Amino acid sequence: MDKFYKVISYILHPVFLPSIATGIYLSVLPLPLSSAQKYLVFFIVLGSTLVVPLATLFLLRLVGIVKTNQAETIQERKIPVLLMIANYLFLAYALQEIWQLRELIILAYATAVGLIVTSFMFYTKTKISLHMLGLAGLLGFTLIYGENYEYANKTIALIVALLGGLATARLQLKAHNIKEIIWGISLGLLLPIVLSYFL
Repeated sequence: MDKFYKVISYILHPVFLPSIATGIYLSVLPLPLSSAQKYLVFFIVLGSTLVVPLATLFLLRLVGIVKTNQAETIQERKIPVLLMIANYLFLAYALQEIWQLRELIILAYATAVGLIVTSFMFYTKTKISLHMLGLAGLLGFTLIYGENYEYANKTIALIVALLGGLATARLQLKAHNIKEIIWGISLGLLLPIVLSYFL
């Protein structure tokens, strides 16, 4: 059963999730963007949330700062989380000239703020679940903007189901305790909603 939980955790890993979600967002929804603009946006997201983090993780493992791909300890997570904050702020900045993507920009800022809170929580020995932060952020995003699209109800139901499965997986693998799961869900869900009123 652990193999099944590991598969869920890998598929919904916070490094892969932004590229998958952005690809679906750009290809399924009727956005007023040309194909060239959509490809540009996708590759910006891919580079800042997948390629750069994986390259950074490889280098950190090479020099011994991080010992596993999961960065299991708080100490191992400090530098990757700081770099992820920078990546998401860069992503928001890079996309801000494209007004049609206000939704993605808010989600990028929300993720950055969630990661900032996560970094501060390290000092309380709390390792907020980044898996839950990422997927719950997608849920918050869909709750805000889903009413604009016909796929909203099905998408929300799917994300809620995935969120339950992912939370179970992280707990069963003993990657997090229930408090860290709740922190991740709460931040991911609330931050996009709150920031949507200010940005």
